[in-house]
Amino acid sequence: MFSIKLQRMLKRLNPIRGIRWAAFWLSNWRRQRSKIDYITILLPAQMPLLPERRSWLRKRVLGAPPVSLVELDRLLERIGNDPRPKGVILHLRGLTLSLADLQTLRGSLLRLRAKGKRVICFALGYDNATYYLASATDEIVLQPGGELNTIGMRREATFLKDALARVGVELESVAISPYKGAFDQFTRNDISPEGREQLEWLLDSQFNQWVQGIAEGRKLSADAVRAMIDAAPYLDEEALQNGYVDAAETEESLFRRLKAEHWLTWEAANKKLLKKWRKSADKVVGLLRIEGLMVAGTSGKPPIELPIPFIGGERAGDLTVVAQVRELMNDDRVGAVIVYVDSGGGAADAAEAMTSALLELAASRPVVVYMNAVAASGGYYVATPAQWIVAQPGTITGSIGVINAKAVTSGLYERLSIHRLEFTRGTNAAYQSDFAPFTPAQRERSRQSIERIYRQFVGHVARARRMDAAAVDAVGGGRVWTGVQAKEHGLVDELGDLWTALRKARSLANLPDDAPLVIMGDADKPLPPQLADKANPAAALAYLNENLNTVAGGKSCVLLPLEWKG
Repeated sequence: MFSIKLQRMLKRLNPIRGIRWAAFWLSNWRRQRSKIDYITILLPAQMPLLPERRSWLRKRVLGAPPVSLVELDRLLERIGNDPRPKGVILHLRGLTLSLADLQTLRGSLLRLRAKGKRVICFALGYDNATYYLASATDEIVLQPGGELNTIGMRREATFLKDALARVGVELESVAISPYKGAFDQFTRNDISPEGREQLEWLLDSQFNQWVQGIAEGRKLSADAVRAMIDAAPYLDEEALQNGYVDAAETEESLFRRLKAEHWLTWEAANKKLLKKWRKSADKVVGLLRIEGLMVAGTSGKPPIELPIPFIGGERAGDLTVVAQVRELMNDDRVGAVIVYVDSGGGAADAAEAMTSALLELAASRPVVVYMNAVAASGGYYVATPAQWIVAQPGTITGSIGVINAKAVTSGLYERLSIHRLEFTRGTNAAYQSDFAPFTPAQRERSRQSIERIYRQFVGHVARARRMDAAAVDAVGGGRVWTGVQAKEHGLVDELGDLWTALRKARSLANLPDDAPLVIMGDADKPLPPQLADKANPAAALAYLNENLNTVAGGKSCVLLPLEWKG
């Protein structure tokens, strides 16, 4: 008993804690002297959900990373907790976010409004995405001369089989079912009945979510919103007369109408808003990213994005992900884990390697999966170890199925007058060669391979979702669903955002409501024990002195909000 009391007393007397508290108090004292009426936020067209780490090369090529939805949510949370601001004005110049990300951003705005802050949206014109977001605000303002272009949704299906044949290339593909149409674009010259059916149900679900969101935000019936869409586009005066926007005025006249004297940009507001004291935490929730094409190897991202299918882009390597899972397992501070998935799949063997490691992790602590824009095929495969799966209504998921393909380019070489010879030893030495199509025996062997992997996939899903194999196959077989449809079919437990997943992870692990989120990165390491031992500040200072460059270089854990705790 005496020892416990002594530890508590030493903790209260911790000089680092005292210095942190004094610095925090002084900072807030200075901040609260500034007057704030409204904060203007110019939203970039693209915003990742999570903070992005960029290497030196990517920073040189692309500049500083974009502001993430998580960072924006934290800023809005600070605005909501600060008594001075009356609200925010969102300035939109187009948004290229997925439906899932738009739903995350809408959630952040609705939480801000629930705290009594006014949210106003201003734009030169509105399209589907910007109007869907604006419908979650108190007031929609359109610049005079602008248009409301909520003209509905459209999707295209393009087929390149005949175009490839003209240059002597064909793609050989073996799929578990016609719904697994990842390569239909290259193997067909028209859409299959199953492909058409799937595209129609996805578009129906997405369209209904869009309509329902606008209806709820603007207090209209769904039929009234559909009528608005069918008669679009609207000129500014028409949109105002019909009540689809609340004002048609310039940004300057909006400022005058609000009669606010103290305006801040969000960059300036970040330095003026009050901060919340965050206690050191004994336990945290770890967040593991699985983003991009799943490959056997290491994770990575090219310095620039290439607009070519299957080339470039972010990749999730099994070696990197498995190593991060093992780090989480060896870190006693991690009480629960969120697996953030934004991937359309990739190599089946890489997905299996990640899944087996996550199963080991799930045996030691709660694992919750959050599905962002896409968590399909291998992206759903790696979700099966979780005790709970959260997805946005607009998440694209499912695609429980397997497909194999290879390109055959012998015709291209003939057209280019390139003469190739192939020498083999073994009947199937050219199994994956681009020299010739599959033989009947090779195609059958490929079919057997994908059926074996599919049985394994179905087994993982059946165990995780407590379904029999026939029920999984009925919603599997390559079928793709939105989050809403996936929940109806039992593939998802709850609809919500990352914060929904965080609340569930804390609940499953019996962690306090303020247990922080730790984002694992490619170069991240668990928090060193010298820094985790709050009762030994001398060891922490010595470690920082010895490893200053490493810590400052971002090699340690990043905690949300983006600041150190403890």
